[in-house]
Amino acid sequence: MDVDNTPTRVEELWFSDSGLVVQAEQSLFRVSGAVLAARSPIFKDMLSFMQPPDAETIDGCPVVRLPDLAIDITCFFRAIFDSSFFESYPAQVDFVDVLSILRCSDKYEVEYLRRRALVHLSYNFPTTLSAFDAQESSTNFDDIQDVDDRTSVCIAVIQLARQTNALWLLPKAFYELATTDNETIRGALQCTTFNGQPATLSANDEMLFLTSSLHISRLEGDVVSFLHCTNRLPCAKGDICSIARLRALAQVQTYISNVVGPIPLDLCELASVWDGLLENCCVGCYVWLQDTHARARQSIWDKLPGICELPPWPELEKMKADALKD
Repeated sequence: MDVDNTPTRVEELWFSDSGLVVQAEQSLFRVSGAVLAARSPIFKDMLSFMQPPDAETIDGCPVVRLPDLAIDITCFFRAIFDSSFFESYPAQVDFVDVLSILRCSDKYEVEYLRRRALVHLSYNFPTTLSAFDAQESSTNFDDIQDVDDRTSVCIAVIQLARQTNALWLLPKAFYELATTDNETIRGALQCTTFNGQPATLSANDEMLFLTSSLHISRLEGDVVSFLHCTNRLPCAKGDICSIARLRALAQVQTYISNVVGPIPLDLCELASVWDGLLENCCVGCYVWLQDTHARARQSIWDKLPGICELPPWPELEKMKADALKD
């Protein structure tokens, strides 16, 4: 079947009173060159060259061809020319729009949009355990509220974080991507796109994905070690507390065998061990168990950057603060 390659106007970004036509793939945009030049030093330089007399025009306007995806330029131009399209956090936005806008704003050096996109991603890929816990699987991204395919989402973030040097996004992304399931591993290594946009791991990140999954799976033992530790003394209930902890440990082990993981930071909550411990343990043991578990989770969180071959959290947080400051 023949494919129609005729360039097509993007009507919402075709302003008849503007003097520049931009083409990306087969999409045409008629926009203000002056506005683009004011927002982007790259466009300013690009548009400063005099057009030769025989230069291509459409409706009397000079034509600039861009090598970018049409979906990216559409989102990018909408963010520039429609102030209500891509608002600051905590406004609800589409995840794919964030990717497009970050990709283009980084390339064309539109700093305010780059910061805005990074803020949206940073709230969903946090740098502290408290922020991770506050998320409770919520997101301000309209289009991934119910998406089960976390694999391609995380891969898209990892790829773009590398491109834009937003390295603080990577530990949470690799944690979410971690798996020991053969089908998921195969899917991650074969992934190339997310909703029409690039989503692929580099050769180095493919190896890091596999090794980090292995390391994170081993951390599940660390996070449940408090259930079989006998250091807590004195205990008001003796064997009753010990039996409650063994039952909780069995719950966790059953959960691990039935879930695609690893998920050390969420393991005890998802396995629902705390109700049984609260009901059967003495107060002293229960408080000790909570404190010990909290310290183990913090220790795991602190290890994530190293597992991802990154600097420690304080350095990543400084990088984040520098990138997001006005």
